[in-house]
Amino acid sequence: MSVRAKEVEIDIQTMTITVPVGKNPAMILVDPKQGKAKIVPLVEHGETVVKSSQGKISKVDYRESELF
Repeated sequence: MSVRAKEVEIDIQTMTITVPVGKNPAMILVDPKQGKAKIVPLVEHGETVVKSSQGKISKVDYRESELF
């Protein structure tokens, strides 16, 4: 299993994050209940689906396709 998402540090005192800007499209997922934040890359063609369970982010699914 490959890990695409990269952890981003949360400043607990101010509840802020600093996000580096990359060259590829990505989304930032922040889950204050777990105290986690991650940069999640978007697939070139397809869907990036965020799933939750009991009010927490639990999973990110990548559904990729290829143009014909």
